Amino acid sequence: MFKVLVVEDDVLIRLTIVDALHEAGFEVLEAGTAEDAINMMNEDTIHLLFTDIQLPGKLTGIDVAHAVTKRFPDAGIIVVSGRLSPEDIALPSGG
Repeated sequence: MFKVLVVEDDVLIRLTIVDALHEAGFEVLEAGTAEDAINMMNEDTIHLLFTDIQLPGKLTGIDVAHAVTKRFPDAGIIVVSGRLSPEDIALPSGG
């Protein structure tokens, strides 16, 4: 089954995204921090990453995107932010 990892620290936003993806038929893993997300991807195959950029802790959603791309080069990457613009971000190829 197609597995999506959602990384968002705002619980209400994360639940909304997770619910929509479940309804669309995807298997969804969810994390509130980059560190938790990286630990999850070490245990599961990820086909798509949906992550916020700004997350609590030392790592960002960009760090997660690069980690997913390194481990799963064919995975899709969707990075969102309510505060930063795309030209401010060094996304992995295909992100």
